[in-house]
Amino acid sequence: MGYSAGMSTRKYVTVCINHRANPDLPSCGARGGGEIAQALKAAVAAQGLPVEVVTFNCLGECERGPNVKLSPGGEFCHGVRPDDLTPVLEKISAFAGHADSRE
Repeated sequence: MGYSAGMSTRKYVTVCINHRANPDLPSCGARGGGEIAQALKAAVAAQGLPVEVVTFNCLGECERGPNVKLSPGGEFCHGVRPDDLTPVLEKISAFAGHADSRE
């Protein structure tokens, strides 16, 4: 299906949930990726933001994680903390076209 000028592109928030087999190597899943995904899903739904939160096994940046990618064409957020999602929620709100994420 092609895109026309009137169609909007669906927006996604992709959260890395990778758990590496070697516990000595960093991984987003071991640092709270799954918890981040669940919390972002709840926050996005509560705020009515027009984005879909999805999980992915590896975004290739686990050394800098946990990682969240706004797509298409959005920012890569590194070092997201499960206990402080305010900064990433503000970025998601702006990405989604909402001025304020604290309604």
